[in-house]
Amino acid sequence: MLRWVLLSLVLATQATAEGRPQGLLWSETDLPRTMPLQIKSAPDRDLYIVLRDAKTGQDVMGAYAQGGEFFRLLVPPGRFEVQVALGPAEDWEGGAALFGPETERLRLDPPLDFGVTGYARKGGHLIDLRDLGDIGQKSLGICQRLALDFDSVNTAPEAVRPGVKPRDPMEIPEFPEPKYRRVDRICD
Repeated sequence: MLRWVLLSLVLATQATAEGRPQGLLWSETDLPRTMPLQIKSAPDRDLYIVLRDAKTGQDVMGAYAQGGEFFRLLVPPGRFEVQVALGPAEDWEGGAALFGPETERLRLDPPLDFGVTGYARKGGHLIDLRDLGDIGQKSLGICQRLALDFDSVNTAPEAVRPGVKPRDPMEIPEFPEPKYRRVDRICD
């Protein structure tokens, strides 16, 4: 009987730890989510992040980040207050109660701007919450460029054979139309 109780407790604890969310939980916008927001966090605290439109005061997005894990979220263009609730993973009670009565809360000030900056650069932010006494924030961008798809213009070369006259350039079929592909990279 004691084994059964212990096994049940272990399985229940594992199910709770595995059941906590990760990533985007909800979104209240029809705008495309294309701007980067990356957050670094300490391994002992999970995060519940809410982006609030700075102009209207409406909550736009909510996400959950597991402490210490890589976390990047694509957000719509705009100016947002970033609000964060922090707490131990085992205290997570859901979107309403958050991490219970011991939930730590913070709001980044000033609001952050997300949008296209410069030429083909999607401007976002990197927020470092590993040390809450010294919160770091810097810009983060995704730069885009077009790269030629070499297969789209690949033509078989004419083989020069002894005793065969080269073809008249006017008889060579039309050169194929080049195609391009978009290449994204982190540029900050």
